[in-house]
Amino acid sequence: MSVKMTSYNLWPDGHVAGFPSTAKNGYSKDASNGSVSLSNISYADSESQLQQDTANDEDDRGQWGNKAEFVLSCIGLSVGLGNVWRFPYLAYEHGGAAFLIAYIILQLLIGKPMYFMELVMGQYSGSGPTKVWRMNPAAKGVGISMCIISVIVAIYYNIIMAYTLLFFFSSMQATLPWTQCAEEWVTAYNCVTTRSMSLSKCTDNITTNFMMGSCSCTGNSTIDNSSMPLNMTCSPEIKTRTAAELFFYKEVIQKSDGIEPDQMGAPLYKLALCLLLSWIVVVICLIKGIKSSGKVVYFTATFPYVILLILLVRGSLLDGALDGVKFFIIPDWDKLADIKVWTAAAGQMFFSLSVSFGGIIMFGSYNKFTNKVYYDSLLISVMDLITSVIAGFVVFTTFGGMARSVGKSVKDVAEGGYGLAFVVYPEALSNLPPSQLWSVLFFFMLFTLGLDSEFGLMETVLTCIQDEFPKTRKYKSYICVGLSIACFFLALPCTCPGGDYVVTIMDHYGADFSVLILSCIEVISVMWVYGVMRFLKDIEYMLGSRPHGWPYWVFCWTITSPLLIGLLFLYRMIEYSPPTYAGGAPYPQFAQAIGWALLSFALCPVPLVFFWRLFKSFQAQEVNTFTDVSTDQQKRIGHLQQVLFFTTVQHWFLKIDFH
Repeated sequence: MSVKMTSYNLWPDGHVAGFPSTAKNGYSKDASNGSVSLSNISYADSESQLQQDTANDEDDRGQWGNKAEFVLSCIGLSVGLGNVWRFPYLAYEHGGAAFLIAYIILQLLIGKPMYFMELVMGQYSGSGPTKVWRMNPAAKGVGISMCIISVIVAIYYNIIMAYTLLFFFSSMQATLPWTQCAEEWVTAYNCVTTRSMSLSKCTDNITTNFMMGSCSCTGNSTIDNSSMPLNMTCSPEIKTRTAAELFFYKEVIQKSDGIEPDQMGAPLYKLALCLLLSWIVVVICLIKGIKSSGKVVYFTATFPYVILLILLVRGSLLDGALDGVKFFIIPDWDKLADIKVWTAAAGQMFFSLSVSFGGIIMFGSYNKFTNKVYYDSLLISVMDLITSVIAGFVVFTTFGGMARSVGKSVKDVAEGGYGLAFVVYPEALSNLPPSQLWSVLFFFMLFTLGLDSEFGLMETVLTCIQDEFPKTRKYKSYICVGLSIACFFLALPCTCPGGDYVVTIMDHYGADFSVLILSCIEVISVMWVYGVMRFLKDIEYMLGSRPHGWPYWVFCWTITSPLLIGLLFLYRMIEYSPPTYAGGAPYPQFAQAIGWALLSFALCPVPLVFFWRLFKSFQAQEVNTFTDVSTDQQKRIGHLQQVLFFTTVQHWFLKIDFH
């Protein structure tokens, strides 16, 4: 294959993207074979960089064993714990099918285009989230921030996995512990083993009250005493809490009343041991990088679907399952006009697809250069949506049966956040004989779901380290162990009674806000600074043709994605509300300050790297003497200007070519 060098884009360091300057991916360094020789590079600094890259690649970076490993790893990264508990409840809370419609629209306008973009970036460059920014060095801080965010999420994500392990082992007891009330729970919280049918409120109609047999007091003495002539008295309403709820909050996490230092407490040994076990499993699976994790995903990425389908069939057979399905899919169309629905859908989309976390770029970087990544991106994003919908049916068919058994509506048994996975669903499973079997399968499924996502987060960090310091590749096992040990100790505060509040802060500030900001900067840096048509030509060079419907991709990359993400971020800032306690009181000021500090730490590389590159560019002699220079010098100056953000934007407008 003959390649004319002037026909394709050179990255700012003189390196031709997609060709890592070695014989990797089946290409040699002979230009006649379609690769790059040093004589083709006209810049001295580029030659030096290319020679360095060649030497660095002597340490094998590694590749996927086959396409199935790549696809399953990407599915495992995108399909995680959030699909099982977060998506179903958000759909219920925000209008059922209306939320699903908003989610699909945002996937089409933001999610799928950015997923495709990140896979292309990784595969074309053969580099991770930090090294990929050789195409726009001023934006390298985006990659560093992705690495930091991945560490933050990996720390608290493994805490949730520790919860699943604790429930998994507890499920092996003769009697499920969340089906029994401890003696102190009965006296302190009016504990009940199962939800019971609640009494209807008394009315001012004596006949109606008599037909009900018994009713609960309203607080209005006239109504409450209206049935006394019939020897009926109202029953005072007693607030009860279920054994499943108390087991999670009082036994598993032993949640304190606040995040204040005097209420944090010491690490809980059971939870700490489960956390340690979870990290040990992660290390064992990642010890050889993608060579080991790529084999593990054959099980971890497929097993959850087996369990979900089994639970779906079992839940569909319950009396009242249809009520749960209706509750899940019947839309409240008025909700589509509520911006909160779109904001919630966007948050779920970023969290679920793992866009802007760096994992997608990292996984793509281990592909062969000619891999048909276009179809992979469509398949993976569709699988993420399908999994969320299946999980929704699984959850709400079970809730429908549970609601029918206690004589309540589905909305009275549904609960968001942890409550869905660790309170309501375990309670529902206890009613499915044999309850121990269903509980073991469910929590093992949750653990495997989380394990895949944890692989992606940790591998992202390891890849960034090895790309920036290639000599460390020979020590990847030691780095993996050392990083995991550090993360384990950093996560220990989350195992304290006040740890649940710490997890909330890390999620709210370290992963939610920061990713929304980062994704907007990322798509602008690629599509407006590097250039969307240049990016499209890179895809054409890599895959042999432009992607089907390429005007749609260009429109989404340049207009809808940055615009919608920017608008959603502005709305979040205008309508900002801090994390709150169960009673609605906001977290104390010092806790919010820690959250903002965490967000600033995660995002500070973006402006720091940009201004550093800006400062360095003004020190370059060529920038200050642009006039009266030769044509060759002007070419080199134009190449150097890609370092500057504002200069490259101008360059894109002037040089854009839609042919």
